[in-house]
Amino acid sequence: MKAMGLKTMCLKAIGLAILAVWSGLALSVPAMAQEAVRIANIGHGYFSGPLYVAVREKLFEKHGLKPEITFVNGGPLALQAVATGGVDFGVLSYEHILTAAARGQKMVAIFNVTDRPLNNIVASTALVEANKGKTLAERVQALKGKRIGVPSAAGSGEKMLGVLAKSYGLALPGDIELVYLGSEPASYIGALKGKVIDAALPVEPAGAMVQQEGVGDIMVNIMDGEVPAFTDLIFMTVATLPETIRDKPDLARKVAAVFSEAQAILLDPKRGPAIMAAEFPVMNPDTNARAYRLVSQIWSKNGRMTMEGAKKVYDFLQPGGQPVDFATTFTNELLPNHATQ
Repeated sequence: MKAMGLKTMCLKAIGLAILAVWSGLALSVPAMAQEAVRIANIGHGYFSGPLYVAVREKLFEKHGLKPEITFVNGGPLALQAVATGGVDFGVLSYEHILTAAARGQKMVAIFNVTDRPLNNIVASTALVEANKGKTLAERVQALKGKRIGVPSAAGSGEKMLGVLAKSYGLALPGDIELVYLGSEPASYIGALKGKVIDAALPVEPAGAMVQQEGVGDIMVNIMDGEVPAFTDLIFMTVATLPETIRDKPDLARKVAAVFSEAQAILLDPKRGPAIMAAEFPVMNPDTNARAYRLVSQIWSKNGRMTMEGAKKVYDFLQPGGQPVDFATTFTNELLPNHATQ
């Protein structure tokens, strides 16, 4: 009896050991099956909210991916990283995709992160007060002779300012002096405090932080749709090479699914603000709430893109070069439930 009991105990122990091994293997399968995906992001801007949500909520892992995120200083570097194969996908503006297409370089947007620009015209408190209640045309014309801060030469801010200037009878360059300040909010706060500039088109959350510091306010609210030419666009996107879509269609679909799910979480007022507050801890709660209200207006609701939105960007960008086949510069076919949308 004792021998039989000992034998039974040994068999049970062996069985449990085998079960533990198999359990360990089963648990390790998802980790082993995860596919690395390399993504370049332009700086650490508020506009990239879905990327931060996807990382913090482990949505990449949910879809069997292991994210490797690289932060680069500006859209041209993000474009170059994708074009040279340094990364698989880039968070970059559709403007850069069109510019590349005009030069014969193919890039495809697979998800529309924002369908409006990332910035408003913010100005010194004195300039805003002097033009309160005036029409859009009058406020733009009030920029004549002023120094305007923008992130970079030939960047989106400068191009949009050029469109506004031309629309309302100003010359750029000539009537407006541009000051290049990069993307850091502190640059705009310091420049307005020191009266180095009179106004700016910074990428959020810089505008919200200018308001937080009490050195300026919104003069032209581009993000809420005040300028029709800058609404319903393909603007900030997730993009890749056509070869990636051809050779790794499952990977492209997974990335599109991750961003779609992340965008839905981001736009949920019960979840989105808290995640962004955790991502940008340098902002106080009021500033984060202000930035979230501003940018939630421009985050695309479903990531879809339209031919009309593509052409509107081309119209103000005017990249020159060879004719652009818009249909090859973006696709909605990788989005979840594409057939039902």
